[in-house]
Amino acid sequence: MIEKCIPIPPFGDRPVICVASGPSLTLKQVWQIGRARSLDRCRVIAINDNMFPCWFADIGYACDKVWWNSKNGVPGFPGLKVSLEITGYHDIRTMKNTGIEGYDDTPGCLRSGSNGGYQSVHLAAKIGASSGGIILAGFDFSDNGSREHWFGLHEGSMDKHSNITERLRLFRILTNELAKRGVKVFNATLQSNINWLPPYDLGTLLI
Repeated sequence: MIEKCIPIPPFGDRPVICVASGPSLTLKQVWQIGRARSLDRCRVIAINDNMFPCWFADIGYACDKVWWNSKNGVPGFPGLKVSLEITGYHDIRTMKNTGIEGYDDTPGCLRSGSNGGYQSVHLAAKIGASSGGIILAGFDFSDNGSREHWFGLHEGSMDKHSNITERLRLFRILTNELAKRGVKVFNATLQSNINWLPPYDLGTLLI
């Protein structure tokens, strides 16, 4: 079900690109995404610190209140801001967390998958990514603990190890649920452990 209450431009047949912070994400990929968005060829969800290089994104998504607080709510970000925790900032919309695993069709609800990348893909599907599909960039799911990112380490309590095996298991469940709903997911990450999705060239997908 499409979330009618999320005020972003209509998707049409455009893909939604979810930009995560895996170490493989490159400036060239960010440039490709930004150029495609300027030509109205896609919609973009930037996760956490990717809001800063992807200032053109339609949605800035970060799950954690502590992240928003550490960035003062990213006051200058021009797109829609969305979280899974109540932040206290009036301009950040909050989705309801209804569990860890699977997909929730209920309006306003997301499953967490224990990471923001999962949540952003879930959100993309809910707000209209169907015919154009969802493109993944920076979804490495690697580095033996998921601490390293293209920008380095998260600050403070956000810097922690994660169970990559469990995250991959949960993400596979999500992509299976999306396939049942006719939503295609294209993995354009340069180095990714999401081995059940075939790799795609980002530039080719955005032509």
